[in-house]
Amino acid sequence: MKLSPKQFFTARLLEWNRQHNTRSMPWKGIRDPYRIWLSEIILQQTRVEQGLPYYERFIAHYPTVRDLAAAPDEAVFRLWQGLGYYARCKNMLAAARQIVQTFDGRFPDTYEQIQSLKGIGPYTAAAVASFAFNSPHAVLDGNVFRVLARYFGIDTPTDSTGGKKQFAALAQELLPPEQSAIYNQSIMDFGAVVCKPQQPSCGQCLLAPACVALQQQTVARLPVKSKKLVIRKRYFYYIVLEHQDQVFIRKRTGNDIWQNLHEFILLEMPAPVTASELLASPELRGVMNGTPYTMQGASPTFKQQLTHQTIHSQFLLLAATRKPAIKDYMAVPRTRLNSYAFPKTITDFLQNKSLELF
Repeated sequence: MKLSPKQFFTARLLEWNRQHNTRSMPWKGIRDPYRIWLSEIILQQTRVEQGLPYYERFIAHYPTVRDLAAAPDEAVFRLWQGLGYYARCKNMLAAARQIVQTFDGRFPDTYEQIQSLKGIGPYTAAAVASFAFNSPHAVLDGNVFRVLARYFGIDTPTDSTGGKKQFAALAQELLPPEQSAIYNQSIMDFGAVVCKPQQPSCGQCLLAPACVALQQQTVARLPVKSKKLVIRKRYFYYIVLEHQDQVFIRKRTGNDIWQNLHEFILLEMPAPVTASELLASPELRGVMNGTPYTMQGASPTFKQQLTHQTIHSQFLLLAATRKPAIKDYMAVPRTRLNSYAFPKTITDFLQNKSLELF
């Protein structure tokens, strides 16, 4: 009996998985919902190669959800340092404590309960429910969007409301309920290994005979997104103010990037300025509030690329000749700076020994 395109898709995908199940990762094939959830949170907006050592460190430090829930915020943020998107870490801690308080330390086992946890959306809830409990919920990440869009020739934007509903319904229809975990892992791996964003391996693809995009030569333009990514440029100037081996830092608050991480005195400027211009600026005079200082040095510019922003940072080292009163900042010993969690750009500055500035 001839298979329909949808039946062919599911059958060939599972066949591909049986032949090529070689993408080994420590969270694959396990049933521990805590470890699966932890890997999913770490891998949001993060490549597997980058996220793997973080996953291993978190498991070593916090082997159970109770261990994570009991951990001090600062220690967890220090362990997360360098991964970016720090709201993930804040929500992860909140969810761990929610599991302990609401579910008595037992990871919830239904899709609805899992999605009730802080920071967990439909994709992560489906992944945990499927991989840990084999619940029949289809995952829908970037890999899945791409595979479905190309195979079925769908040009509905994946970031539109209609597109999300269309792809979610299709993904659920294709899912074999009794093989939820295997199927979900198969399509994610297939998108990562074969149906890649650039240079997909169409010549070796088991789905090629029925792939609409391949037949119509539209592989390169699918999937479609309606929203063009606009990158905002920002210019951060950090004043590393020292007095008697103490440095002034604060914890970032509000809804901006790097919430709950620490930073030196920050002056954000609308455009690049020189060190001389910054030292003469009213913004710096307002911060220093008449405190006399000497200039010790300036770093090169550090660049950090975020999804929607490019951060250009420079560090100016100033030594105060008397104890300054800097509002909203606290003085900490230089030797204790490694006890605080900083954004990657500040960590790069502190670890760059070749600068010989600090």
